[in-house]
Amino acid sequence: MTLELSIKQARRLMLGAQRLAGPAPKRPTRKRMLDTIQQIGVLQIDSISVVERSHHLVLWSRLGNHPTEWLHELYYEERALFEYWSHACAFTPIELYGPFRRRMLNHERLRSKRATEWIEENQDVLDHVVEFVREHGAVSARSFDPPEGAEKAEAWAWYGNKPTNLALDILWTNGTLMIDRREGFQRFYDLAERVHPEWNDAAHLPTEDEALDLIATRTLRALGVATAAWLPDYYRSNSASGLIPRRRAGEVLQRLIELDVAVPARIRGIDADAVVWKELVGRRIPLSRTTLLSPFDSLIWDRQRAAELFDFDIKLEAYTPKNKRQYGYFSLPILYRDELVGRLDSKVHRKERLLTINSLHLEPEFIGKDDERFYASLAATLDDFMAFNGADETRVEWSNPPEAAGKLEAALRD
Repeated sequence: MTLELSIKQARRLMLGAQRLAGPAPKRPTRKRMLDTIQQIGVLQIDSISVVERSHHLVLWSRLGNHPTEWLHELYYEERALFEYWSHACAFTPIELYGPFRRRMLNHERLRSKRATEWIEENQDVLDHVVEFVREHGAVSARSFDPPEGAEKAEAWAWYGNKPTNLALDILWTNGTLMIDRREGFQRFYDLAERVHPEWNDAAHLPTEDEALDLIATRTLRALGVATAAWLPDYYRSNSASGLIPRRRAGEVLQRLIELDVAVPARIRGIDADAVVWKELVGRRIPLSRTTLLSPFDSLIWDRQRAAELFDFDIKLEAYTPKNKRQYGYFSLPILYRDELVGRLDSKVHRKERLLTINSLHLEPEFIGKDDERFYASLAATLDDFMAFNGADETRVEWSNPPEAAGKLEAALRD
């Protein structure tokens, strides 16, 4: 039997799977944080810090205000997570290490010609880094000096003026090293066998088919509902080459049905076969909470999926010249009653303990529906967001429509 779903029903399934349905938990716990990361399957890392960094925002959207150090404890102390190119650079549950270990061991065939040539010409640098780590333990890029006579690095240079920086990245990508921890935002690398000593390639490495089944299953569990076009993007590397090859996505969709974890579905308005995570069928999923989403949130990072399911255009304009930005430097989509109804660009001024809403944009279709209930709900969300960012006051600078700023400020005062 094929399920017939409306867009709204498919959206509700995904919100439930992504842990955004219903109110945020009254009392977040570290266990609930780990459970959330295991459910969504991957937590993308980003360095933008005008408000709390993206990986913390994604957890705040699901858990509410919580101690950010919990993530470090899960990652470094408990080793429940590892860091890799699992959706760009991301924290990933350690139980998914196997499929990515296969990718590490096969990385040679995924390298660019330029990277291969660099490795061949700089094997001595790679060997030196490995021996240095073996002798000294976990190291950061700062543990190595630039070569004698090297020019000062440009501020924007990704690997600076030290070939050891590139060597660390290559050795991490090919699995020789793992990220031991982060201090501030700086990575510390150690030998993989010291970071994850329980792993043994001979005993634990999955076959290619086993790895594909595991990743496909976890992708669908995290999404709740999926078409073949949505599957490959979820676990993709920095090169946009995913663990689910696009050419095999249709085959993988059918495989999920064979594994009895999915039921076939059709989503009205989307011209493609779909599947639903079997455990969600017949389950009552409440309306979504009101929250703000990072542009790197797993609900919306696939722009095609966000457009098809939410009729929403995701914009990340941090790298767009200021005079060409439409919505702002780091605008956060607003989730309200299962819809993405607008976005706000905010900045926390940490010394002043002030959160400014530089701009608030409501979607054209939502203007006129932005009633008192919406502003009260958004104000309550911003109150928690303000506390999470260490601010005591929120100020709204500008809005479209213009009257939205006044309505939101009034709700914040109330």
